[in-house]
Amino acid sequence: MERIVLTHLRQLVDSKMDPLQFAYRPGIGVDDAVIYLLHRSLSHLESTGSTVRVMFFDFSSAFNTIQPSLLRGKMEGAGVDCHLAAWTTDYLTNRLQYVRLRDCESDVVVCSAGAPQGTVLSPFLFTLYISDFSHNSDSCHIQKFSDDTAIVGRVSEGNELEYREVITNFVAWKASHIAPVNIQGLDIEILEEYKYLGVHLNNKLDWTHNTDALYKKGQSRLHLLRRLRSFGVCRSLLRTFYDSVVASVIFYAVVCWSCGSSERDRKRLNKLVRRAGSVLDCSLDSIEEVGERRMLAKLTSIMDTPSHPLHDTVGALSSSFSSRLLHPQCKRERYRRSFIPTAVRLFNMHNT
Repeated sequence: MERIVLTHLRQLVDSKMDPLQFAYRPGIGVDDAVIYLLHRSLSHLESTGSTVRVMFFDFSSAFNTIQPSLLRGKMEGAGVDCHLAAWTTDYLTNRLQYVRLRDCESDVVVCSAGAPQGTVLSPFLFTLYISDFSHNSDSCHIQKFSDDTAIVGRVSEGNELEYREVITNFVAWKASHIAPVNIQGLDIEILEEYKYLGVHLNNKLDWTHNTDALYKKGQSRLHLLRRLRSFGVCRSLLRTFYDSVVASVIFYAVVCWSCGSSERDRKRLNKLVRRAGSVLDCSLDSIEEVGERRMLAKLTSIMDTPSHPLHDTVGALSSSFSSRLLHPQCKRERYRRSFIPTAVRLFNMHNT
C-alpha cells in the first residue's frame, strides 16, 4: 500500500522537491553529492581572493522529528489532494508502539510524531518535510543528503554576508520545524577534516585523510580474505568476498577522488589491490582503471538525467561542431584534476 501511495505522491510533488536533495532519487547518490560540493568549491577557488566556507548540519534522529500537522500543510501546498494529505497525517498519528522480548511485553505508548523507521514512505516524507527550505545562488547554496545538510559559502574578497544570513535563516527554520538550536561561537567546531557521507574531506581539499581511512579499512578486510583462503574456501567464493567486502571499501566513492589523489596515495591503495590479487591468484583492476571506468559512467549518467544538479553544467560544455565536450578553463591544477575536467578529457578520448 505504501508503495502505491509513494508512486502517486512522487508524481504530484516532484516539481516541488529540492533539486539539491541527493538522497532517495533514482540515478543520484553519495558520489553526486560529493562531486557537486567539490565542483562548486574548486571552480570558485579559481578566482583570486576567494575562499570557501562549509557548515555541516546533521539532524539527530531525523525521521522522529516530523510533525504531522506541519507536514500536512506542506503536502497541500505542494499540490497533494487534501484527502490524501489527511490520510497521511492520520497514518502518522496515534501509532501504538511497544517492545516484545520473548514472552514479555512493555507498556503500550501512543506516538504522534515522526515516521515509522524502515518503511517505504518515511524517507520520502522526510525529504518533503525539509524541502521548503532551500537556497542556491552563485555565492551560497544548501545541499542535502536526507538529513545530512551542508551550507556552502563561496566567499569573495572576504564578503560572507549571504553565507551568514543563510545559516541564520536555516537555524531559525530548524528551530520552528524540528528542535531549538544553539550555535553560539563556542558550539561551532572548526575542523581540519570532516567525514561527509563516508568520504573524508579536509581543509586543503586533497585526499590524504581519505586515503589513510581507506587504506586502514582495506587492510583489515584483506586480513579476512587471507583467513578465508587459509580455511580452504574455493576461489569463486573468495572473489565474491573480495568484490563485496574488500573492493567495496577500497573503491568507495572512487569516482570522486581517483582523479585528484596524489600518485603516492594511489600507490598505497594499488598495493592493497595487488595483495588481494595474489591471494586470489588473478589480476585485479587498478585504482586508475576502476576510476576511469566509473567516471565515464557517471558523466554519461549526468548527461542522461535532466534532473541532475550538474546536468546543465555539463550540457553547457557541449560542442556545436562535434560529439566532443569543451574542456572547462582551469587555472589551477587542483581544479584541472577534479571530476568534471577529468571526465571531459576521458569522454573526448573515447569519442575520438
